[in-house]
Amino acid sequence: MDLVKIGRYIAGKRKELGMTQKQLAEKLGMSDKSVSKWERGVCLPDVSVYSELCGVLGISINEFIAGEDLSQETIVQKSEENIMGVATDSKNKQKFLKRTICVLLIVSILALSIIGVIIYKALKPRNFIEPLTF
Repeated sequence: MDLVKIGRYIAGKRKELGMTQKQLAEKLGMSDKSVSKWERGVCLPDVSVYSELCGVLGISINEFIAGEDLSQETIVQKSEENIMGVATDSKNKQKFLKRTICVLLIVSILALSIIGVIIYKALKPRNFIEPLTF
């Protein structure tokens, strides 16, 4: 999904309705800073807000995800593209998360191994007899 394109679309629809960011935010129970971030393409709203946002702006979920008005002729094609795009984004995020978890796991194992060796060497029993001096 193109965050900047979606952000511009949200801003355009909001302006067409003659609303400020603050007014839109109040209707959604959000802050105007959140709306600003969406419109600048920094991030998307939470999925739980999509339906209400689309209702306020008078657009469909497909138009929201596409970041553009859709005609009846292109709605099926864009819907399929949107679904594939969301699935691809989700898959890429899962791969990134799995890689991150693997790296953190390896680093943790190495750190624990090093700490274990240091503790063992510090507490290592001595296997020699010291001479007695009288």
